[in-house]
Amino acid sequence: MSAMILRGPERLLVRQHRLVLWMSGALTLAGIALVAGAWLFTSSAADDFAGTGCSVQHTVHGCGIQVRHFLSIELYYNHLFSYAGLVMAVLPALVGLFVAGPLIGRELEDGTYRLSWGQSVSPARWLAAKLAVPGAVTVAGVAVLSAVYAWGWSRTYETNYPSESSEPLIYGAMGPVPVASALLGLALGALIALLVRRALASVTLTVAVSLVLLVARESVRPGGPFWPLQLMETAILLALAAVATALAFRVLRRYHA
Repeated sequence: MSAMILRGPERLLVRQHRLVLWMSGALTLAGIALVAGAWLFTSSAADDFAGTGCSVQHTVHGCGIQVRHFLSIELYYNHLFSYAGLVMAVLPALVGLFVAGPLIGRELEDGTYRLSWGQSVSPARWLAAKLAVPGAVTVAGVAVLSAVYAWGWSRTYETNYPSESSEPLIYGAMGPVPVASALLGLALGALIALLVRRALASVTLTVAVSLVLLVARESVRPGGPFWPLQLMETAILLALAAVATALAFRVLRRYHA
């Protein structure tokens, strides 16, 4: 997002936190490269194994080493999605941490928000900018990562270690759920920062609440087909994000009516 096409508090926010925004973009590209590179390596290993004349299903004498080596590569590819799913699961806490800490909490604690409000920027416009810019970056980045993850996960069915979409870490890393979850983390970070008004305390509480919600979601999620569950959970998460956002603006008006 270029600061040149933005105006007012949005442009200032991008300039102040451009390093974090650049790092977010770099990490997104790194995630894409990791998944694509892992599959290219695994696919190449499959081609090499096929050229040996050995078979996983019907192992013959002299093929033991080749079979074990090939299966270990496929198993590593499968494990990659468990680790990547864990990263996707904690993204909402990381987004909320950024909003609760450096984006809002620190300004409220230091009193620097008064500088923005003294330049014809209303409190509501100030908060809207604090939510809109990271919100746009979050939606774009997490949506891309989710799509790349889903593509990489689908390739596991071409290996001897397929992963099921019902597995908690895999389910939560694909579809619209991770995007909605990250937006909820953003809204919670803003609300908690406005209530606590201390950067470190806001960060700590936001991370704690995000992790509690993650565990609660995994505990109460019912079984069923993938897409109906995804759409239902997405709707719930977006509704909670909307409520948290509305409460954040209400708290802001109460403090600065």
